[in-house]
Amino acid sequence: MKPDRCPTCRRKMTRSTEQNRRYWAILHRLAEALRPLDHSYSASSWHEWAKSKWLGCNEFALPNGKTLTIPRSTADLDVSEFHDYATKVEVWANEHDVFLEDDPAA
Repeated sequence: MKPDRCPTCRRKMTRSTEQNRRYWAILHRLAEALRPLDHSYSASSWHEWAKSKWLGCNEFALPNGKTLTIPRSTADLDVSEFHDYATKVEVWANEHDVFLEDDPAA
């Protein structure tokens, strides 16, 4: 098992390249397979949607009186947190009949 913190500085370890690759693969599959309201969305759009759904958003008051809502960043997640998040995205995708090619359920 990999350590969850850097042995030198004790900073939380970030997600692995493999985790990131799998996460973006499922986002690209969502972009290819789903057309909510008969509209296609990019993998980046699905990324923003997923962050807002499972990580929530931060709101910022602007000088013009409006409020800007920005999804929380996945970059702040450690390996375990990112695993939990990416699993939620993939389970949701599977529930909508979107699977990765290496998935035996596909």
